[in-house]
Amino acid sequence: MNGQFVNLGNPRALQLLWLLVPLAALFAYDLRRRQRVLRLFVARSLLDDVSPRRSIRRPIVKFTVLLAGLAVLIFALARPRWDPKEIELEQQGQNLLFVLDVSNSMRARDVDPSRLEAAKAAIRTLVNALPAGNQVGLLAYAGSAELKCPITPNYTHFLSVLERTTYNTVDVGGSNLGDAIDKATREVFGLSEAPTTAKSDAGRKKPAVGETVMKGEAAAPKETPNVLIILTDGENHEGYAKEMAEKAHRLGVAIYIIGLGSTAGAPIPIEVDGKMTTLKFKGQEVITKLDDASLRRIVESIPSRSGYLPAGTSNVDLVDIYNRVISKQGAERKRLRYTVWQEKFQLFVGLGMVLIVLSTFISEQRAAPKAEVAR
Repeated sequence: MNGQFVNLGNPRALQLLWLLVPLAALFAYDLRRRQRVLRLFVARSLLDDVSPRRSIRRPIVKFTVLLAGLAVLIFALARPRWDPKEIELEQQGQNLLFVLDVSNSMRARDVDPSRLEAAKAAIRTLVNALPAGNQVGLLAYAGSAELKCPITPNYTHFLSVLERTTYNTVDVGGSNLGDAIDKATREVFGLSEAPTTAKSDAGRKKPAVGETVMKGEAAAPKETPNVLIILTDGENHEGYAKEMAEKAHRLGVAIYIIGLGSTAGAPIPIEVDGKMTTLKFKGQEVITKLDDASLRRIVESIPSRSGYLPAGTSNVDLVDIYNRVISKQGAERKRLRYTVWQEKFQLFVGLGMVLIVLSTFISEQRAAPKAEVAR
C-alpha cells in the first residue's frame, strides 16, 4: 500500500474543467446584455412595475447548478476510485531484450519503409500483443552497443523509447553484434562465467603431442527466462559475435536472430545539405546486402533455444515467432502484488445527471405572489 485512499484512473480528464471557464464567461456576458437591453426600453424606476417577477439571483443559481452538474460529470470521466485492496498473483514471464541494429546499412529501403523502421514496427506489434508477466528491454548497437531501455514490465515506456530510437542514437559507426551480445549478457542479464582458477589449471595434466583426449558429455546448459531477439541485416560484423552467442547460450540465454534485407542488396539513402542522395565510397555507390551466411554461422553451433530467420524483404511477423517458439522457452514464475481500486465513477455520473435535471426545474423568475395566484 502506498498510503493513498483516493485515486484517479484518468486524471488528464480534469483538464476538461477549463472548458467551463469560457462557458461561465458567456453566461455572465449574456446576463449583462439582457439587463442592458431591458433598461433601454424601460426606465429603472419602472422595472419592478413592468416586470415584478424579474430576478437576477435566480438565473445565477440556475446556471450554477447546471455548471456544478457538468463539473461532476467531468470528474466522473477522471474515474475516481477508492477502497484499495492488495492482491497477489502468480504469473509466468520472460525477459525479452530486443537487440536492434541501428547502423547506416539499416537505412536501406529494400524492406518497406526501411530495414530499421520495419524492425521497429515488428517489435511494436509484438510488445502490444505480449501477455502480462513479461518484461521487455531495448539495446541498440552499431559500432558499439548502448542500452536504451532496461528490462521493464512498463510496455508504454518501452514503446516511447523505441519510437525515439533511430540511426543517430549510437555514437560509434559500424556494426559490432559481438559487443551487443556481450553487453546484453553481462550488463543487462547480469550473467557471467566463473573464471577458471590458476590452481585448477596448474593441477590439470596437459595432453602430450598426438595423445587422444577423451571428452565427457558436456553438461546441458541451464535455462533462464532471458531471451535475446536480434534484428539486423548482418552486414559488416566486427569482432566475435559467434563466440559471444555461444557464451550467452551456456549461461542460459535463448538467442533468436531476424535477418532483414535482400541478398541482392540495395543502396543506402542519406541526406546531404537537405537533399536526398545515396551513400558513396570513393565515388562508387555503396550497396548493402543481407549477410545471410554470417548470421547463420552465429547460431549454427548452438544446439537448442536459438534460431535464425532470414526475413529478407518481407515484413517479419514477430508475434507468430513468439507464439510458436519463443514463448515456450524458459519462462519463470513470478509472484506479483497489485493494488486494485474500486471504481466509483458511477456515483458521480448519477449526481451530475441529477444536478443537470434539477437545473431545468429552477425558474429564472420569482414565484408569483399568493394574491395574484388566487385571482
